[in-house]
Amino acid sequence: MHARRSLFRAFFAALVATALSAFGAEAQIVRIAHHHAVGGIVDQAANRLATTLRERSGGRINARVFPAAQLGQEREAYDLLNSGAIDITFTSTGIMDKAYQPIEVTALPFVFRDWGHARRALNGEFGQAMTDGLRANSNTEVLAYFGLGFRDMMFRGDPVPSLSGMTGVRMRSPESFVFIRMFELMGARPTPVTWGEVYMAMQTGVAAGLESPAALALDMKFNEVTRSLVQTRHMFAIMAIDMNKQRFARYSAAEQAMIRDAAREAGTWAEDTLAIPAEQQAYDTLRQRGLQVVPAQDPEAWSRAMQPLLQEIRGRSADSGRLIDMLAATP
Repeated sequence: MHARRSLFRAFFAALVATALSAFGAEAQIVRIAHHHAVGGIVDQAANRLATTLRERSGGRINARVFPAAQLGQEREAYDLLNSGAIDITFTSTGIMDKAYQPIEVTALPFVFRDWGHARRALNGEFGQAMTDGLRANSNTEVLAYFGLGFRDMMFRGDPVPSLSGMTGVRMRSPESFVFIRMFELMGARPTPVTWGEVYMAMQTGVAAGLESPAALALDMKFNEVTRSLVQTRHMFAIMAIDMNKQRFARYSAAEQAMIRDAAREAGTWAEDTLAIPAEQQAYDTLRQRGLQVVPAQDPEAWSRAMQPLLQEIRGRSADSGRLIDMLAATP
């Protein structure tokens, strides 16, 4: 069933690409696709980007947003971007590892200290190195990065605040080595489920837990299928605003600079206006909606358990080690 849905979405996206291309080069229609909920942080950032592109191009770049996995779930949309069927998509950096394996460093647990550290790294040498690596190894031109917040653990039942309590718990995982290995080191049972199907997986008991930024969990209504949240803050959720490299190359240098500026502004606006204020507010809202929200017990134990994963990723390539060192050196 999943394979048939994926095939249908790919076929539909190809039809959209063909139909919109009929408008001709003058229309410069830009397809912006993402897999997040309508009205959520990512959707608002995508619409702000679309509006800015239309305004600053005087209407020549007619950007259209296709939200909520209309053109495919996250990995499908990223594949379609690289094939040219989608012009821009918003992608979690951790799932871009098939294009450029070292970018999986961004998904490592407990490597981002706080919001300030993450923002300085993504806007500095660390972020530029990832952009260069993706450009060289795929059809991806990263326009900007932005954060959604720190990720926590959520459960269908009582909270699991201690690392030892994770043994045997079925945890929803993206289809990503780092996430799967993280749960294995915790003693949990990683259960790969694509983002758009997490709600159903939790509702039906396919998974007993998930991990997500608290604000994003509210966007996705995960509070309806969970009863507790543990503030592990184990990962920092990063989105990349990606553009098809060939499509980006069609624009003049001045237009490329405008597109990059628009993407960076959309990401910064999403952080300052939505994600950062929403993080603490989300904990309060989840409590109001009946969830237990508790801190993790012995955070150092959780972090120590992840050291084998850090060393495994460091050993996968020279670029992986270089990125880890850049991140550690970021003030």
